[in-house]
Amino acid sequence: MNESQIRAELNQILDPCSVVAGAPAGIEELGLVRRLSLAEGAEGLAIELTIGVTEPGCMMGASFAIRAREQLEALPGVAAVTVELDHEADWTPADIDQAYAARLATVRDARRQGVKATVS
Repeated sequence: MNESQIRAELNQILDPCSVVAGAPAGIEELGLVRRLSLAEGAEGLAIELTIGVTEPGCMMGASFAIRAREQLEALPGVAAVTVELDHEADWTPADIDQAYAARLATVRDARRQGVKATVS
């Protein structure tokens, strides 16, 4: 497993607010994966991860952390997973992946025009 594969796995964890908004996004696309480090050891891959939230009042942080740990521990060759929550809440919209930002803009533009649009 390499970093891009791990990030792809993490991106399968969808933010429920983005789903309700009609533009589903994973935690990687939203820029919520704040730190990711991988270390290959005798037992297998050790993953350390820090996940942030979009605002201090977001209640999804713990859920994201649990899902991330469970999904990563289930991957072949993974020996250990440590997940921490970033309580700094220093996320900004600039942290969003540019491709996702474009999808979100499409949905928002359609809504302004009175057209229902959902993208995946």
